[in-house]
Amino acid sequence: MIWLTWRQHRTQFLYTLLVIAAVAAVMLPTGLAMRHTFEDSGLAACIEKLGTAAVVPPGDCDVLSQQFADKYNALTFVGVLFVILPVFVGIFFGAPLVAREVEQGTHRFVWTQGITRRRWAASKFGLVGLAAAVIAVLYALGVSWWFGPLVTNGGGRLAYVSFDVQGVVPIAYTIFAVALGICLGTVFRKVLPAMGVTLAAFLAVRVAVEWGARKHYLSPETVTLPITSTDQFNRYGGAWTYQTGVRNAAGQVVIPDGMVQCAFGTGKAAGTRGSGSGVPLGSSPCSSLGKGAVDFQVLQPGSRFWDFQAIESGIFVGLAVLLVWLALSRVRRLT
Repeated sequence: MIWLTWRQHRTQFLYTLLVIAAVAAVMLPTGLAMRHTFEDSGLAACIEKLGTAAVVPPGDCDVLSQQFADKYNALTFVGVLFVILPVFVGIFFGAPLVAREVEQGTHRFVWTQGITRRRWAASKFGLVGLAAAVIAVLYALGVSWWFGPLVTNGGGRLAYVSFDVQGVVPIAYTIFAVALGICLGTVFRKVLPAMGVTLAAFLAVRVAVEWGARKHYLSPETVTLPITSTDQFNRYGGAWTYQTGVRNAAGQVVIPDGMVQCAFGTGKAAGTRGSGSGVPLGSSPCSSLGKGAVDFQVLQPGSRFWDFQAIESGIFVGLAVLLVWLALSRVRRLT
């Protein structure tokens, strides 16, 4: 049965290997070029020196960071394309797995050869699932290596897109996409409807988890910095920032979505720091804020990357197990 499954799907595997080879041919030279620039420009050493602390002394990485961004940030759009690769594995490997057999009626022929439905399903699900997992591991390792300098220089590994293409979650997404395709193939029993609904359902679940559930995995932390301090928030620390702003001495948010740095000897704003919209310096907010005011950030520390990876991977692997169980239940009722 394993040999038969291999014969049925070897063309898909061959084309997939060709696609992987083509992607690697693009990623390898661009990845080496990015890493060469990242190291030789001194940007890597500068960021490493800052470390992962939430608050750091004034640094001089911004000029090097901007030069690197000007040269390579356009490649971030390629990272967006990598986000959707798992669903294509689900569409082209998972959805046709049962749907094509039922649509063409070939499943009945196999069952008349002394092969039980359970063995038939286990062989097909197991081989295709294993192949998809191997593809996902190669993809995850390759993209994590390629995307690394852009992530370090950008919003960190917890940021949207960066989180989705690194670590182990791409493997979990792929396994879920394949299981979803298989299950929907047993429901619709035709290849094209199963593929279309797999795409829509995968995107719906991914959006719900990414934009609805992920931020609630762990309680965020709040980091404050007196507006009179010359220190700054570490934008290279890898934190996922939910909110920035300024609070007065009473703890009230008086400037949302912005931060300010004040020199009280003059009563004027010395400038803005960190991220956010900032404040109009002409409004001279320092005199009204008082010396007890602080800039604040509500964030998830970058050190929680693997905690978030484990939680989200568990969600998608759990959904995949449920979908495979449902698919096996439906195979028993196929005619």
